[in-house]
Amino acid sequence: MKQIILSLFTCFTVLFVQAQATPPVQVQEAQQAHADKNPLGLQQDEDVAIYPNPSNGVFTISISNLEAQEVELTILNVIGNEIYRETINRTEPTISKTINLDRHAKGLYYVKLEADNYSAVRRVVIK
Repeated sequence: MKQIILSLFTCFTVLFVQAQATPPVQVQEAQQAHADKNPLGLQQDEDVAIYPNPSNGVFTISISNLEAQEVELTILNVIGNEIYRETINRTEPTISKTINLDRHAKGLYYVKLEADNYSAVRRVVIK
């Protein structure tokens, strides 16, 4: 019994060491390919600004460096219920949209931007 346990332990140890030594090259390449196919064109966190954050319920979403012609803006509460949805058609590279959620409860909300099977999610806090 000791030999079986010792051989299993040795096998798992060897597998663990091999898994730690293998670099995740394919994952990095896949992430880079996905970033190149980003139809929103949002390469940096600064491309989507939500201010003021936290807010009293009225805040502005500013999107810069936008490449997609049509963007779906969705606001979700913390449990995932959709409370606001709008389709935004791009006329300029930068879009600013003021949202009023003062009728909704205080707490955490998610701002989701979607275009061509890609989404970016940001958080906003209503005080």
